[in-house]
Amino acid sequence: MALKSFVLLTSLSLALGACAGQRQTASPTPALLPLPSATPIPAVATPVATPVIIATATFTPTPVTYVVQKGDTLIGIAVKYSVSVEALQAANGNVQPGFLSIGAVLVIPSAQGAEGGEVVNAGVAPTPAPIPLSAPACYPTPTSALYCFVEARNPTDAAMENVSARITLAGADGLPLASAVAYSALDVIPPRSAAPLAVLFQSAPAGIAALGAELLTANPSTDPSAHHVLLDIPAHSGAASGAGWVVAGQVSNPSDVPAASAWLVLTLYDQSGTIVGYRKIELAGGLAPGAAQEFSISAASLREAPPRGGVVDHYTIIAEGRP
Repeated sequence: MALKSFVLLTSLSLALGACAGQRQTASPTPALLPLPSATPIPAVATPVATPVIIATATFTPTPVTYVVQKGDTLIGIAVKYSVSVEALQAANGNVQPGFLSIGAVLVIPSAQGAEGGEVVNAGVAPTPAPIPLSAPACYPTPTSALYCFVEARNPTDAAMENVSARITLAGADGLPLASAVAYSALDVIPPRSAAPLAVLFQSAPAGIAALGAELLTANPSTDPSAHHVLLDIPAHSGAASGAGWVVAGQVSNPSDVPAASAWLVLTLYDQSGTIVGYRKIELAGGLAPGAAQEFSISAASLREAPPRGGVVDHYTIIAEGRP
């Protein structure tokens, strides 16, 4: 990784909505890395074709679910139902404790009554909204870890929140070697927009021959304005730099709601639209109503190529705020 201050954390080459920036194309277009398949994976001892499995979620029946209310915390919900936080996370695709979304539906593994909120009796966990996933892409690091990405596309007219997917690494026999949950870089994916989901496998198993992506959660947002501030990026420009790209521009808050915190998400793509790099940073101080702030963000390409960053063809830049 040759970019300064590069941090990889856990978005679609078309133009995004009001909270997303436009696609920027490199000029001249860098050379692409020839690959045996559209999905990059670590080298295996015996070269094999790389099937990509995109699955729909299946669920184990559970007695009740709980609709997250304003002010809820994962620990608080666990206490209400006399279950452990670990059991609650396991029943909900390892949901992130710090990113509960109002209106999200949590599966309660063993309910014993609740205080407040809304309990919905159900025979099975709720089916996620129809959010298409791109083919997953995984890249090894020098430390034997594996970064994996998948893009969630929201084709509906409703904002989507609590979006997560399970990425599975499988062997040549089709049996899983490892799996982990990837979370959306955006708390709310706007209508007709997209967001990257990322996860880090700390130790990549040997013999990876197939990658699978399974949508776990995706809920229509009943009131996006309650926990989301619409930000805009009126102007930006990007250029190749070393192993990746640097993007600079201005982000503004056109709403009348102050954004106590604000983030930028930069996603890099190759010519086929496969994610090859990603970074998310927080803007210091948030954004007051009507305020604007200059920014500069960089991300590196994880795809091996001579030069390493040469596979980047375009990027998307997205801004998101929270009250």
